[in-house]
Amino acid sequence: MEQKQLKSTVIWLFLCSVMVILMVGIGGFTRLSKAGLSITEWKPIIGALPPLSEQDWLQEKSKYETTPEYKTFNYGMSMEEFRTIYLIEYVHRLAARLTGLVFVLPFVYFMLKRRISKKAVIRLSMTLLFGALQALAGWYTVKSGLIAEPRVSHYRLALHLLLALAIFALLSYQFFDYQIRPKQTKLKISGNTIHCTGTILALIVIQITFGAFVAGLNAGLIYNTFPLMNGYIIPEDLFFLQPTWLNIFENRATVQFIHRALALLILALTAILTIKNAGVKPVYVMLFSVLAQVILGVITLLLHIPIAIAIAHQVFSFILFGSALYFLCYLRKSCIQN
Repeated sequence: MEQKQLKSTVIWLFLCSVMVILMVGIGGFTRLSKAGLSITEWKPIIGALPPLSEQDWLQEKSKYETTPEYKTFNYGMSMEEFRTIYLIEYVHRLAARLTGLVFVLPFVYFMLKRRISKKAVIRLSMTLLFGALQALAGWYTVKSGLIAEPRVSHYRLALHLLLALAIFALLSYQFFDYQIRPKQTKLKISGNTIHCTGTILALIVIQITFGAFVAGLNAGLIYNTFPLMNGYIIPEDLFFLQPTWLNIFENRATVQFIHRALALLILALTAILTIKNAGVKPVYVMLFSVLAQVILGVITLLLHIPIAIAIAHQVFSFILFGSALYFLCYLRKSCIQN
């Protein structure tokens, strides 16, 4: 591929990756502003247009008034208040559509012009598939809050976030594959460095999953102290649900405890990895990302979930994942094992 053609492909992949991260931020703001259930239907095509007349707005509001959220939390809300939360969710969905177009149209063009390899086509076709599943999962998540409970399922919320992570992973991996050039003189690393980096990357995925559980269960609104949980290293209410394994997924205290423990484990493993590979520069980016994410998480907890910091914490989880993925790609292309 010519250098000019490669550059345009790289810019496109970078733009798509950034847009996915922005979507994560917009999704976080939508959830924290409690606007996610304001649009009660999923219309992929005609839903791209907002209500255009007063009659349209009245119709949308009447649909919202049948939902459990309205009856429980927002009964009697004004039209102006409804417009605000509706438009927040509308921007969320519109940004998702725009992200899809920014990916699909150049992808088709690059394929027709044969600017991307067959391996890249397969990888990016998987991205397209995950994008379609992500749209379905978004509605699947919203629907869980429109039937009986005035909140979305934290399991579906986690699925929605993990599909976004899968899309980001495929896009950024392809971007790194183009950007990282193998060195003529290979760096020497210890035999378990790549394995350790892969383990940390897997732990970050699990941590992001539990972050979604914390968000969906509002688990960040309890035990707002650090490093102890209201004076305890291990709080007493970790296993009151039966069967016991259910606490891991549905007990707010247990979910928050696991989220904290995983953060410290990832930090410790990354610090060890950095010490063992002090001469490999990308590992410092990964270490900085872990430190920044832990600090954001602690501040979010101590200040009782301020919206701006909570969104930054959610967005930075993807940046952390990206830094770990970059380091792993860098190791595979630039190093030899002892």
